[in-house]
Formats: sequence, structure tokens, C-alpha cells
Amino acid sequence: MASDGNDLNDAGCFPWMRRRSSSSTAVTNSNKSSAKRSKQPIFSRKSSGDKEIIISRPKELNSPGAASTSKYSASLEPTSAGVEPPSTGAYAFEAGKQTIEVLQRFANMLPVPCANEVLEVALLLMTTYEDVTVLEEQVKDLNNRIGSLMLVMVDGLTGKEATTISPDVVRDIEKLGGDLRATQKDLAKITSQSRWLLVFFKSANRATVDACLGRLNDALQSFNVSRAIRDGNMLFEIQTRLETVNEVTGKMAEKVDKMYSWLLDKDAHGAQSNLVLEEMPIPVHLYGRDGVISNIAKILTTKTRPRVGILGAGGMGKTSVAVAVMENEMVGKKYQASHRFWMPCVGVTSPITFLQILSKSFRVNQDTGELLKDILYTLKSTQEPRLVLLDNLETAMSVSETVTDGGRLSTEGIINQLASVPHVAILVTVRSNALPSDTISWDLVPLEGVAREDARAIFTSICPTAADHPSLDALLEVLGYMPYAVTLMAKQAVHSFAQLDTLLEEWKKSGTNSLSRDLKEKMNRSIELSVESKAISGDSDAQCLLAILGQLPSGTNLRHLKWWANRVEHVMSAIGTLNNTALIIQRREGASSPTFFVLPVVQSYLHEQPLYNSSMTRRVVLEACCSFVLDHKSSPGDPNFKAHLEELDIEKTNIQAILHGVKAETLTELGLAESICNVFDAMLAFAWYQFWTKRSSETLIRLLELAPSSNIGEESILRYISQAHACLGRVYLEFGRYSDACETLEVARREFHELGTPTDRIRAGDSALYLADTWCVQGRPGREIERLVRQAQEELSDDPKGSARALMQLGDNYWYRENYADALEILGRAKESLITLGCTAEVAECLICIARCHAKQGDLEEWLKTGKEALRLSKLVGKDEKTADALQMISRCYIRMGKYDDALVTLKEAAPISEKLGGLLPIAHLLELSGYAYARNDDLLGAKIAYEAAKKKYDEMEETNQIRKESSRCEENLQKIEEGDMELEVPMLY
Repeated sequence: MASDGNDLNDAGCFPWMRRRSSSSTAVTNSNKSSAKRSKQPIFSRKSSGDKEIIISRPKELNSPGAASTSKYSASLEPTSAGVEPPSTGAYAFEAGKQTIEVLQRFANMLPVPCANEVLEVALLLMTTYEDVTVLEEQVKDLNNRIGSLMLVMVDGLTGKEATTISPDVVRDIEKLGGDLRATQKDLAKITSQSRWLLVFFKSANRATVDACLGRLNDALQSFNVSRAIRDGNMLFEIQTRLETVNEVTGKMAEKVDKMYSWLLDKDAHGAQSNLVLEEMPIPVHLYGRDGVISNIAKILTTKTRPRVGILGAGGMGKTSVAVAVMENEMVGKKYQASHRFWMPCVGVTSPITFLQILSKSFRVNQDTGELLKDILYTLKSTQEPRLVLLDNLETAMSVSETVTDGGRLSTEGIINQLASVPHVAILVTVRSNALPSDTISWDLVPLEGVAREDARAIFTSICPTAADHPSLDALLEVLGYMPYAVTLMAKQAVHSFAQLDTLLEEWKKSGTNSLSRDLKEKMNRSIELSVESKAISGDSDAQCLLAILGQLPSGTNLRHLKWWANRVEHVMSAIGTLNNTALIIQRREGASSPTFFVLPVVQSYLHEQPLYNSSMTRRVVLEACCSFVLDHKSSPGDPNFKAHLEELDIEKTNIQAILHGVKAETLTELGLAESICNVFDAMLAFAWYQFWTKRSSETLIRLLELAPSSNIGEESILRYISQAHACLGRVYLEFGRYSDACETLEVARREFHELGTPTDRIRAGDSALYLADTWCVQGRPGREIERLVRQAQEELSDDPKGSARALMQLGDNYWYRENYADALEILGRAKESLITLGCTAEVAECLICIARCHAKQGDLEEWLKTGKEALRLSKLVGKDEKTADALQMISRCYIRMGKYDDALVTLKEAAPISEKLGGLLPIAHLLELSGYAYARNDDLLGAKIAYEAAKKKYDEMEETNQIRKESSRCEENLQKIEEGDMELEVPMLY
């Protein structure tokens, strides 16, 4: 795709991707375009065939204020210093919208290049920084000062030749440009501040704006306007005179345009036809598309030979956007109404009918019997700009080429011929992600779903009562924020009087079948045009791949298709077909493999079609899912652990949707009853992946529901159930559900003992170690916990790694009982054993326990050193849980040292990791530590917010003595902050 680079913004993204468009910039661009058309240069040419008309603009134009023109022009000359610049109040003049419009008309029209640059910066300042509401009056004063300067400068330069402007004046203008650019940088720094900083640093910001005003006062003095402008009347006089100059020039250009129009072939587009075409739709209000409309309008009005393609699936609003572009003010100024052509392509059945529609739409008068030549002759009869909109071009693209007396005729060939006419701009809408022709340089504009806020606006404009409904956002999400789908669902809500949660549940269950008959037909028709197209129906591989992708909510990347689509013979060809019909969306982030996915609304439609949701398709997808999970099964310390987590991260949404959708009857229906163990193994592997990344109990609960009814034998059933219980107990522990954790881990131990194999005995001991952790949080007696750990040592005696871990747990128990010397000795032996075994993840865990002992002994140096080594090893093996624990341990040490800034930096690094994992107690500890560090740094607002959040997390957990104590500490510290008492209770540091 060729591009001139204008369609990218500073942030490297397309303007239409932005949620909020810049209205002030749109006005500026529009007026610049207007100025270029209404203001002719000293000599310009318009051609008509072999004729040329020379249009001259007089150097000086008389106006009602001409008698005093020389007086204000002279004010640009520098004079003696020492003249007091007028105050803002002395002006009695306000630079408002009219001032900006007047100045915009003279953009790029001044005889001195640097003056044009200065005017451009000034206009940017006057239209960009109006929203600094905290400094509203000062910014208003600044705008008035800039507007006054620009009016004087423009008035002094208008009508003059560059050679008559003195060097001193040019230097003053250049200095003014430097002052304005400095002002722009200062204001940019202010506007980049957060809302809180704008309030906190209000005085400093006022001083910055005052400095800007001071610079402009110096500029006023250089231009010697302090004497000349005694009140605002003179500035209004200048403004009025400039408006008059602009109006006179504009009227002259208008007269020349009218004279020139007599030379046109008035019948070039004046023919009538018996062919009846669909009328162009009436423009409607579009939400979330202002940016894309403005961007396309800019391309059509500024680029040479503009050719724009609006791409996307049905229901995205391609036609609505195109119609809005056709009616855009900028577009209307370049392409007069009679030279903008709408061409609906839905009725095209051959290249001949395509030409007939073109001829009808262009109102071709000439009739030689050769349609294409007649069309091209009509378009070339004058050089006036034309704009043609080819709507739903995919229909014309799908027809086969035709053999005529003049040779082969194809849609692509016809479009190439149209594109060969330089002054014909082409705008197309197409259900595809690509456009034909290797000879046309297209500006491609892909349309996807609108932003959530815009989708809400669409829905609530039809169904206002839904604005505050808690299910609205979820409903919009399952609709993929597709404008047409959102519109139809809002109408369904109005017509059926149904609550949004009901509509959401029905849509998840039945897709488009949940809509009323007429709305369902509209929705399905929008999708069927692509799904039932010739390109898809004639490509079995494309149909198979579409069926598979329709089962994957988040799509998949090219690398992973070898698992999902291993039965598709020609994958790349199938991708090409689906891409050409816009049935798949492609996204690429950085250098990663592109991701292909089907829109949610299309997926819902496919789930109701037997061809795309057959039992065979669902079996293939489930088998592929299990294969993918088991191929990436590993645990902390394994060489591929980090890499496997990354791969599973990509597919986690798909895997979760597939595995959670498995039911007992599903397995029978899909013929998978005999291979159910493969499904259960995948469920267990995925549950452990979730434990190491973002904890969830849903997969385990689903496994516990399915296992008892399977026919794999009682022993196998019990083994899957016991392993699920062991994992679920640890999940409950992290969720702060300590009673549930105890009960579930104890059940797992009994089940493992019942199974009785050596492997199950080791699993029983492993569960005992985590049960000991739970008892610690519950505050059980240390001796009781030690007995449990000793039992675990016996059960793990045949497993070297398990034995070392049991020894580590014993050392931690001694720390719990405040026997720190013995704890360090035992933990040291455990660490050496784990190092010998190469168990890096467990070594990191052991180091955290050792750091706690050093903390209790007050050895800050060893505390910090050991914590940092634990952090290094945790990051090395990719174990997020221990990475977050090590970061917290280091931050506690920094707080003990009084290094609160370092503590906050460390806690901020730990925050997203802990939040992702979802463990309540680590998050609560992190927030409480942050609150204390903020308070010690005198950031009372930050401290208050952190303590409130910490208390909320503590209160969400099951109450134990420890949890109750920590929640009360947060509450007491909040009370002290309110009272101004900074003698806060110290959080648990050891």
C-alpha cells in the first residue's frame, strides 16, 4: 500500500483509531483548504482543453478602512524602547472565534515566509490550549495578546511585496516566532500534567503563563503598538478591514469561476437513462467515526490522484462513513455536487452491467456504442475534479471477466481505466481486507468496531434507559462493538422491553436467533453476503478454516495454526480467501506473528449454521486444544517453563472457552468418551498454568463435575479428583479462603493415601506442606504445625526434591516459632540440597525464608542482599509468585532503612504482578506497605488511597487473628492521617 505518510499521527497510529477527535484541528485544516481555494495567488491558471484563463489578484485593494492603512502598516517598523506595553485591560478587545477565522484565511498568503510560519504557530496556540480550565483566565489573556499581535502583523504585511519589507521588521517577526514557539512548549508541559498535578502546581503554572505574557509584551513593544492601540476599537477596525479584503478577493474569484463555467461542456454529465439505480443514502449521525471521516476527506482534498478504500466486514458502517465523506464540507469545496457520483455495485452481475451502472451514475451523454470509451471521454472532457464512490465493490469484484468484440473485459481492468484519469478521485467500500489492481496506489482505511464509549452512545441514543444498566458493557463486548449489531440490539431492547442481562444471556446462548424475526433477517443478511459468497462456497479449505476460527473467541496466530488447522490442506490459500471477503480480521503487534480472528457477531452466526458448527468441527477443535495444552505443559524450574507460559498466554482465552464448554453429553456427542483422559489431563495442565499466572478455580470445578460420571475406572477417576483437589486447595489459600483451603487439602491427602502408590504418597506429602502454610495464616500452634511437617518429611522421603522442600518448610516453622538461629541453620541445609538438585525456583523460595530470618535479627545488609538474590533467581525461572514475594521482601527492607522512595519504586514493580496473580493477601500487604511509605514521604493523599484499598482487601478475606490485626492497623492509620497524627503503626516487616 502506498502512502504519503499523512494518514499517521504522531503516536504512530491512524487518526481514526483515536477515541477523541480534535475539533480545533479539523476547523483549522478546513479553513486552510478554504483559504487556498478562495484566495488566488498573484497569477494562477485554470485550463479548459487547450485554453487558459489568467487570473490576477491586485496587489492592493481599497476598503472602507483604506484611509488609515498606512498608519497601521507603519506600526510594524521598530521604534525606540521604553514604551510601556498596554495591559490586557487596556485593549478592551477579545480574540474570539471570528478573529481566528479571519487569521486562518490569510494562512500561507503573507509575502514573508517566516510570517506565515509565525501565523501558523499562533493559530495553533489559539486553538489548542483552551482546555486548561485551571488557568482559564490567564490562557484567555494569552489568546487575546496573541490575537492582537497577529492582526497587527497581518494587516501590516497584506498587499505588500516581499522586497519592500525592511530587514528589521523581518528580524522582529523571526523573534516573535521564537517567543511563540517557547510559549507553545511551556503550555504543552502544563497540559501534559495529570489533573492532580494541574491543581497541586497551579501557582507554578500561573508563573509559567505569566512568563509567556511577558515575552509577548516585549514583542508588542518591538512592534510599537502600545501607542497606536489605545483601545480595542482599533483592533476591531483592523479585523474588519482584513475581513473586507478577504471578501473582495473571494468575490473576484467567484466571478471568474462563474465566467469560466460557461466554457464547460454542460451536457457532459447531463444524459438521462432508463436504468434505475438505488439512491445514495441520506447521511446519518455517526458515533466514533469523526476521525476516519476527516482523514479520508483530507486525503481526497489534498493528495494527487487520491484512491481510497474503506475496508471491513459487513455491519461496520463502511457505506455510512463513505456517504458522510461525500457530504463533508472540505470535500464539497473541491468537488461540486454535480461532480460527486454515487455508484451502488450490489446489482453488478458482469463487467457489462458494471459499465452500465457507471454510465448511468456518470450521466454519460455520448453514445458511440462503446460504454467504456464513452465514460472515459465524458470524464476527460474537462479537468474539473470528480469524485466517484463505488459502494459494495466486492460484488463487482466477484464477477468473471467477459469476452467482447474489443477483447477481454474485467472489473479490475475497468477500475484501472478510471484510475488513469488524473482528476477523478476514487472512493470505494468493500467487504474485504484488500483491493484489486497492482497498478493503483490505494490508501486503505480498515474499519473495525467503534470504541466502547461510542458503542454506548449508539445504544443509548436508541434505548436511553440502558445507560446505567450494569450489563450494558458486557453486551456491547459480545457484539464486538460493531455499529450495526449494536443498533439492532438496542432496537431489540426497545421492542421487547427486555432487561439487558436477559438479552446478554440469550445472545450468548442463541446468537442472532435471539433477535426478533425482522432484526435477525437484517443481521444475518449482512453476514450472509460474505459467508455465502462465491469465493467462500467454492473453497472448501476456506470453509473449514472459517469453521475452526469461529470456535476461537480470540483468534490465533499463524504459528499456532499448525495445531488448530492441521486438517486444512492449503492453509495460506484459505487465509487469502477469508481475507478477501473480510470474514477474518488480521492484527499484528510489533514483530510477532499476525493474529487472525472472526468477529464475535460472525462467530455467533456461524454457531447456528450446521456447516460451520458440526460435531466433527467441534471435535477437531477440542482435540487440537488438548494437544496444544499438553505440548506446552511444564512447571517452574523446567527449561521451557517461561516459553511455554508465553505460548499458553496467547491462547488462554480460546482454551478456557473450549475446556469450560465441555459437558458429559458433549463428550458422548463428539465421540470422545474413550479419550476422556486426554481432556482431563489438559484440564489439569491448564489449571496449573492458571495458578502460576492468574488464579482461577473454574477449570478445576468443571473437572470435578465431569470426572465422577466418566467411564475410565474408579481408580483413574479418584486420581484425577485428588489432583484437582490438591490444586484447588492452593487456589483457595491464595484467595484468602483458609477454611476451604484446609478442608480441600485434607481431602486431597486422604485421597492420595487411599490410592497408595509411591507417586500418590509423594503427592500427599506435597499437599501437607501447603496445608502447613494455611495453618500458619490461621495462627495454629507452632508445635502442631511442626508435627504436620514431620509427617510430610516421611511421605516425601523417597523424593529428593520433596525432602529438601520439607526441610525448608521445617526451617520456616522455626522462624514462625521465633527460633531464628535454628531456622537459619535448617534453611541453609535446605538451600544447599536444592542447589545440588538444580531446583532454582525452590532455591529462590528458600532465600526469601532466609531473608525473613535476617530481618528478624536486624541484619539489614544480609536481608537486602538475600532478597535481591531471591529476586534474580525468581525472574530467571519466570516464577511470578516468588518474584512478587521477593520484591515485597526488598521493599520491607527499604522501609526499615528509611529509604521510602526506593521502597515505592520496588512496590510499583511488584503491583502488576500481584494484581495479575490475584492473591488477596500479597495484594493487601503491598497496598499497606505503599500506604506507609507514602505517608513517610508526606504524600498523605497517596497514603490514604493505599490504606483504604488495603483494608478493603483484608476485609474480603476470611477472618483470622492475623487478618483482623492487619485490617485494624490500616483503619487506625487512616484515622491518624485524618487527625494529622503521623505516628503511624508500622506494617509487618518481618
